[in-house]
Amino acid sequence: MVNFDFKKSSRKCFDTERSFQPGEEYISVLVELSQGETERRDFGMEVWSGPPEDCIGWWKCCVPELGKGKVYWAPKTILLAYFNHVNESPETSDIAFVTALLLSQKRILKLQDNGGDESIICLKDASSKAVFEVAVVDIEPPRLSEIQNELSERLFMDQPFDVDADEDTTVDEPED
Repeated sequence: MVNFDFKKSSRKCFDTERSFQPGEEYISVLVELSQGETERRDFGMEVWSGPPEDCIGWWKCCVPELGKGKVYWAPKTILLAYFNHVNESPETSDIAFVTALLLSQKRILKLQDNGGDESIICLKDASSKAVFEVAVVDIEPPRLSEIQNELSERLFMDQPFDVDADEDTTVDEPED
């Protein structure tokens, strides 16, 4: 399994480019760009008016006190929504494969029997019972580094997420 070096968020408002201060709350949004690309955007509470149309998911964050230095995953619902999003398109099969490995490593998804088919891995979400098939992709080191950077920019934060404390978290359900 691949280990990742996750970067912290930029701690700047996407709209105003104002830097967030320790203890300040903000909203992180995962949006879909053209051709299946995604981007994480952070918004100050003063400019937040709700999730944009192209939103995959969003959650509330708080800038930690300086010096803590630990990085945490985005909420599980956001991680799974992102995984579903990248797993739907052949153009993002390499990102889906790496994301699947990460979710398996973090025990969010559990590896299942693939019936001897070495071209796929099968994973199961214990909470929803959903089963996913993901193409096994051979990824060159430079591309793996790009994917690591993309995931760290989109899906990680530097404070723990408390589901009970944030009623505003939402995820758009994938369309059938």
